[in-house]
Amino acid sequence: MATAVLAPSLQASVDRFARSLIVPSRLLALHPRKRGGAGNAAALAPAITLGILSAFEGFAEDFFATVLYGQGQSFAQIVRKMNLTNPDIEEFEKLIVKEFPTLAKGLKTGFSVDVWAPPAIGASFWKPATLTWDQAKVTAQGWMQVRHCLSHGMASGWRSEVWPGPVKNNVVPASSVLRPMKGGKHSLALHGAISCARTYRGGAEHLASIVANHLGETLSWAGLPDFPLQAAPTE
Repeated sequence: MATAVLAPSLQASVDRFARSLIVPSRLLALHPRKRGGAGNAAALAPAITLGILSAFEGFAEDFFATVLYGQGQSFAQIVRKMNLTNPDIEEFEKLIVKEFPTLAKGLKTGFSVDVWAPPAIGASFWKPATLTWDQAKVTAQGWMQVRHCLSHGMASGWRSEVWPGPVKNNVVPASSVLRPMKGGKHSLALHGAISCARTYRGGAEHLASIVANHLGETLSWAGLPDFPLQAAPTE
């Protein structure tokens, strides 16, 4: 009788991450990309955002569990260490630093990601901006609050709404990454969804690549969609 052999690989985790990003990337392709109201297509932005954040959560758990298994740790140890709930980029980083303290300094360098900066009230155009590692972590925290609001029905994400603040202290609000509108409302928009995707995709690649290199492996990210800035409508 054949015996099953458990042989997980870090590259397989990346490949599964790529697979989980297929639907968000295809939803992005459905947007009409025209100026003005998007109609029902406005619902694509929150759908893309939720898909991205779910994919990142799955990747963080799967990738690091694979790392721990490769280090010879028991399933009991892995389960206890992988007790994550809605992990953002900073939480993933903390998990890595706890296991590999010598990587802490290197995680903070060699990273940048281009995103859209929301226009001020009364302005029309989103402008490209480049985030450093520390800025990306704060931004990612804001996007996780967006997920919380969407998942718990506190906002729908397809129109301008009031987005409630976070429950925990020292957490940036969802509104910090959204477009400010009149009356204390904020809008997600496709530009925001693309920024969320690029922040989390870039953060995942940065962290995972450093860990893999430390373990003597090289990962290929060619299969992951890029979520280009140019996919947003020109408004």
